[in-house]
Amino acid sequence: MIVFNLYFFLLKGIEQPTSVWISYGSVHFSYFMFLLIPAFVRKGSNSADYGRPLIFLTTGYFILSLIVGVVFIALSSENTSVVLLAQVTVAALFAVLLFANLIANEHTADLILIHEAELKYVKESSSRLDALLKQISDASIRKKVTTAYDLIHCSQFKSHSNVKSLELSVRGEIDNLEEALMQNNFETIHLIVEKMCKLASERNRQLRLLN
Repeated sequence: MIVFNLYFFLLKGIEQPTSVWISYGSVHFSYFMFLLIPAFVRKGSNSADYGRPLIFLTTGYFILSLIVGVVFIALSSENTSVVLLAQVTVAALFAVLLFANLIANEHTADLILIHEAELKYVKESSSRLDALLKQISDASIRKKVTTAYDLIHCSQFKSHSNVKSLELSVRGEIDNLEEALMQNNFETIHLIVEKMCKLASERNRQLRLLN
């Protein structure tokens, strides 16, 4: 913009018709939007994917506004209405596309958050059980925990609000299992793993019915 302003004031000067200042202001507005676009990007693990279309859009708007602005500045037309309509049309088109992209980004981000929350039960529970398996030397206990691990690890990722309490209960039983293993309470360990498997199986059964 420094180069643009340098050429503008050296070649055109300050005494210009209103139409020229409309174009001048439009060019600066488009550049301001280009600089401001990071503030519109949804924060998260996929920020780069959300921001890329917005950067392309604002870059295109700036280039188009610059071309239109330079043409009208060069013409120095006294017809303010034509210049104003042209710049407003370009800005309006940009606004429509910007809001459409922002809405799409919000929708996509919400879906990703839901998906990540659904993955959490299977991935987190499986990871914790896998870590416990590496600490277990007793063959019978290891076999039972492996069964629970396989059951949860192979569960469907897509969840439902109706099974959230079951998922929380499974996580609670993993907490209990960790504590029982530290205390070498073998009888309690067997009971905890059996309960965990029942809860995980019931979660999977209800999901099959819901889907």
